[in-house]
Amino acid sequence: MPVCDITVVPGGVEDSYAAVDAVIETIAQSGLAYEVGAMSTSVEGDLDALFDLARRAHLRAFDVGAGSVLTTLRIHDSREREPTIQDKTRGRRGGG
Repeated sequence: MPVCDITVVPGGVEDSYAAVDAVIETIAQSGLAYEVGAMSTSVEGDLDALFDLARRAHLRAFDVGAGSVLTTLRIHDSREREPTIQDKTRGRRGGG
């Protein structure tokens, strides 16, 4: 299953942390597996779900008052082996 890394940066808001929290809430409500990091959120899902979620997360920042939004999306997909969030973070945590 593809893994997506999404960063949504709201501009023109008094409290950017509150706007980012609203975006994370949108991601959480998606039902997809996700992990919040310091600078982005990783999400697992099929491509259609990931692209739809990126669109909804981007628009959510406007919904909470952002005047501009910069969204960065990176997707890792493989036909050889399905990547997972755990595969991508295991080495950093000293695991297996």
